[in-house]
Amino acid sequence: MVFNIKGNRYRLVVRINYDFGLVWIRFIGTHAQYDKINASTI
Repeated sequence: MVFNIKGNRYRLVVRINYDFGLVWIRFIGTHAQYDKINASTI
């Protein structure tokens, strides 16, 4: 899942395991940094 933070200045990518109630932070960065990654593979 991707979330916009602080008025769309930053992006947060997380992976959620609903069965165990766990959330892993996979990436935090600016939109420019986000554009350089593949969010589905991190």
